[in-house]
Amino acid sequence: MKKIIVLILAIVSLVSSSLEAQITEGHISYKMDVASDDPDMAMAVSMMQGSKMEMYFKDKATRVEMSMGAMMNITSITDENSGNVLMLMGGMMGKNAVQTTIAETEKSNTENMPKYDVTFSDETKVIEGYNCKKAILTDEGGNENIFWYTEEIMMSKKGQNYLNEEIPGMAMQYDMNNGGLKMTLTVTKVETTLDKKTSKTLFQTAIPDGYNVMTMDQLKMMGGGQ
Repeated sequence: MKKIIVLILAIVSLVSSSLEAQITEGHISYKMDVASDDPDMAMAVSMMQGSKMEMYFKDKATRVEMSMGAMMNITSITDENSGNVLMLMGGMMGKNAVQTTIAETEKSNTENMPKYDVTFSDETKVIEGYNCKKAILTDEGGNENIFWYTEEIMMSKKGQNYLNEEIPGMAMQYDMNNGGLKMTLTVTKVETTLDKKTSKTLFQTAIPDGYNVMTMDQLKMMGGGQ
């Protein structure tokens, strides 16, 4: 059970961690492939089959919805205009909400997230019609994360760490190794406009009814201080 909670915390951290281009509004869909060589992660990996991520962005606001199979759903909303961040989590630990700020999130990321050396490669490939370049992020333990990014899409990276600020564009595919959990996210669809009526509620950072309000420190304590 503790292994699964630590896994959830790692993914929350992933969701909660800016470029001049053509596209500044849209909806991007990712498929997610998950694997691990750690036997203790086998149940979690099984539960996460069919995971996916949806990303919405407009006017320096972003919304990321991550569905982790049968395990958990996480929604992260960041509004650079107001400086607010809201994370909503639903699943095996109930319905919980964490409300914070971009400044607090970035301070936590600086203190707790791995430091990376970034190497840019000459390799290129096309993903969903977008020309992508390759970047390799190597952490202090020697683990490599591979990013394929395009400079044709612009969105705010404030308060997030899945969009590394050292990479000059939007990640269209990335391979990550986080504590023995291997995840590959690949874009499957890009829409370059949002419905005007729907987008008015997509980026609201007020906590909805029915959620237990927590701090990030309280959430970390559920993982045994990890």
